[in-house]
Amino acid sequence: MAEIEANKRLSDIHVETLTQRGYTQTEISAAFNWLYDNLLIEDSGVVLQARPSRSSRRQLHPAEKMLLTTEAQGFMMLLFELGLLDTGDFETVMERAMISGYEKITLDDIREIAASVIIAKPRRDQGGQSLFNSNETIH
Repeated sequence: MAEIEANKRLSDIHVETLTQRGYTQTEISAAFNWLYDNLLIEDSGVVLQARPSRSSRRQLHPAEKMLLTTEAQGFMMLLFELGLLDTGDFETVMERAMISGYEKITLDDIREIAASVIIAKPRRDQGGQSLFNSNETIH
């Protein structure tokens, strides 16, 4: 998202760092498909379809703050500010984190939980069709 906000085209984004971090080609392709389906390219730049509410800001409960590392908390706020998570998605991610059984949710943990929520959102053009084939796995 940072590269897209810097006005890079999807075809100009290098994915080597993603593969080095352990993402499969299927996962990377699914992420690009999601971005393509959920971004509008306008003269003013890239605009996400869903925009977060600017009238209020979600505060983390003390129990949530204890569970999430500072980095994980910041990442959640970043996803919300970028519009990748709407209010309902934010709550879904937090609920999954709270019931996960982890003693402490790290940045990598919250990335996985958030990715599963974002990728599971129905696609506008195909009414929720999965981006994956039946034999593909997300790690």
